[in-house]
Amino acid sequence: MSRASRPATCLIIVLGLLGGCSSYRLVRDGVVQIDAANAIKAKLVATRGLSFQREVPLVAVSAAEARTMLERELRHEFEPGELATVSRVYVALGLLPAGTDLERAFLDLYSSQLAGFYDPVERRMVLVTEALQTGFFTRAVENVIRRDLAGEMVLAHELTHALQDQHFGLNTGRADVGDDDAQLAQRAVYEGDATLAGFAAVLGGLRAGTAVSLARKLESVPGQMATDYPDIPPLIRESIAFQYVAGVNFVSWAFKNAGWDGVNALLARPPRSTEQILHPEKYFVRAENPTRVQLGAMAPYLRGDWKLAEETTLGEFTIRVLGERYLDRPRAAEIAAGWDGDRLMAVTRDDDIALVWLTTWDSERDADEFFTAWSEIVAARHPGAATRTAKTIELGGAQPYYLERRGLKILSIEGPLDSDLPELADRLWRRSTFEPNVPWVPLDVAQQSAR
Repeated sequence: MSRASRPATCLIIVLGLLGGCSSYRLVRDGVVQIDAANAIKAKLVATRGLSFQREVPLVAVSAAEARTMLERELRHEFEPGELATVSRVYVALGLLPAGTDLERAFLDLYSSQLAGFYDPVERRMVLVTEALQTGFFTRAVENVIRRDLAGEMVLAHELTHALQDQHFGLNTGRADVGDDDAQLAQRAVYEGDATLAGFAAVLGGLRAGTAVSLARKLESVPGQMATDYPDIPPLIRESIAFQYVAGVNFVSWAFKNAGWDGVNALLARPPRSTEQILHPEKYFVRAENPTRVQLGAMAPYLRGDWKLAEETTLGEFTIRVLGERYLDRPRAAEIAAGWDGDRLMAVTRDDDIALVWLTTWDSERDADEFFTAWSEIVAARHPGAATRTAKTIELGGAQPYYLERRGLKILSIEGPLDSDLPELADRLWRRSTFEPNVPWVPLDVAQQSAR
């Protein structure tokens, strides 16, 4: 998944109220109640089985201050103007609607529901004094049992991120843009772990069956987010939901078989693709690691007037989201499920943008299905006459396009990168590389736990 879909700060979006005047609130009159917070911290340590190696400062801020912090995190993650460039690339690819302002979309979504977050730069826990009211039933229960359930959940969830940071290191900040799909997969593990740990700390423990049940109940989150935030691009909404929903489901596999030690094993040896998150058996049962694709023959287009705008691996999840913009959801998921590896490179020259995307697929059928589907998407995005053969499509005009399939691999070139796109395609085929899956024994979390 692209960096455009995830800021550096690990956070939880909840329908929780951290403010208020009740004596049992974690934040009262803008001040964190340290004794209450320490009680949750002790529960988390006892539940999660990891101790804090250093103190995590707790601070309470207003919603406006939290938004300022998020803006700072975006500046830490992205160079000035980088989000605008990424947005331009994904509009050209079809991932985002024209006119999308990624920075504003991020800030509007996060700040509207932000209740708390762990700041991995300052290594502190931030609680937001204003947050949305919880539902009537939750408030009623809180008043009876005299506990701030929403606040406890937020604090336990985000302190789990602090434990992850201290024991395993959080993969945040200026990460390698080339490993975006793998990074999104790793963040799904972070959020899956933190969500399960948050529930366990608040409920006083977690059974394997409860973890699996929670994963199923969270499946409604993407639809609810679509209803609540129709103006936020699906790429952003879906990637956030993916981290929590698919992340909990994936982590629950490890928890069910080996408890928290199994989850620790995941953090030490994280999955390599969103494909493994979406299909846990490809990590736990029969390991299926992605093919590493490297684009060759692009050096002449990375100097002079052309500038590199983005280079990334999209992965199964992002390809599915892309497909859903043009195809029905079941077909988009089916097509993306055949993914085995890809590499996208985008270059710009003044108002021109060119995209080179090389993908490889699990089987001939998978490659054929994607070639057919991508041909339909190309036709929808670039209506007009096309020169077509069984394995190539070539479009002329202001935004030329060339699409070619060779066996399991498909090459897509879009934009005025060269006057002879078929010739450029031939050079790309000859100079690009595909490193095969690295065989490894599937991670036996029970065995890792025993060690």
